[in-house]
Amino acid sequence: MIGGGFELLLLALALFGIGIFYWLLSREKKRAESGQTRIAGWRLALASLAALVMLFSGGCSLMFLPDAMRGTQYIDPVAVLIVGGIPFGLALFIFWLAMKRWNANKPNTTE
Repeated sequence: MIGGGFELLLLALALFGIGIFYWLLSREKKRAESGQTRIAGWRLALASLAALVMLFSGGCSLMFLPDAMRGTQYIDPVAVLIVGGIPFGLALFIFWLAMKRWNANKPNTTE
């Protein structure tokens, strides 16, 4: 039985990640119905995880960045950008790699 706040947070994160995965999956099914190439399921799962990391690290950075830019005594802008910006950038790169269609539009030149 779920009793604490931490377990509820983990459940909410899991449900949100599953929702992102199914949204991406439905998007890929629409592409397949129109005759375009699809992305593999493991890449969609990786993109969903990266989207969660981008959402929470970027969201937390945006929440603290205005105070940091005003010069609040306890918040340093460089620390906010390091703690939130680096995970956001890495997750954005992973999301881009997972969602990129490498050879989808290139003609076959091995004739």
